Amino acid sequence: MELYSLIRVMGIHRDDFDGCIISSVVPFVTERIDTAVRDILGIEPMIVGPGIKTGINIRIDDPSTMGADLVTACVAANAISEAPMIVISMGTATVLCAIDRQKSLIGCAIAPGLAVSLEALTKNTALLQSVAFQAPDTVIGKNSDKSIRSGVVWGAVCMIDGMIDRMQEEMGAECRVIATGGLSKKIIRYCKHDIEIRENLILEGLRLIYERNQR
Repeated sequence: MELYSLIRVMGIHRDDFDGCIISSVVPFVTERIDTAVRDILGIEPMIVGPGIKTGINIRIDDPSTMGADLVTACVAANAISEAPMIVISMGTATVLCAIDRQKSLIGCAIAPGLAVSLEALTKNTALLQSVAFQAPDTVIGKNSDKSIRSGVVWGAVCMIDGMIDRMQEEMGAECRVIATGGLSKKIIRYCKHDIEIRENLILEGLRLIYERNQR
């Protein structure tokens, strides 16, 4: 119903669609969206996963376990930048993916996302209120609000800067760093490293994967 209402409100006809590609890490949601697209648009969706040609070599223990959103983001990063690279995705989780000189995805580091961390902190501590994702002027907070913002925001900044340093050390190379995700704009600007923000990185990757599989 949401999909049907959306295309009606936007004045788009079902015949205007040529295809569909889905990147999802929640099987239940994937199934529902797949069904909706088939029923409403009459299109068989392409779903990012095993069997789909991505054009990127995934060199981890079990490539099938790599999240579709991360693969998609790295495909787009490979298309716009020279390797080696570190691709940061900031959503429900904060994920840093490493791409080596051969443009292979060699692994990643996964940490709780900022929203998840803040929710857990304020939900389980009665005296702490929910706060905004805005870094205070000083790391040492003088009240509860600034102390929480310091720990959450500056903590995330230090984690990202520190993980970039360690990843570059392990890879033995200076890496270009690209970030995407809803919270990237709020955090990346405080980082010491030069990090490029690409808001539509996953959408760019989806387009590339779709085109590759159409050919």
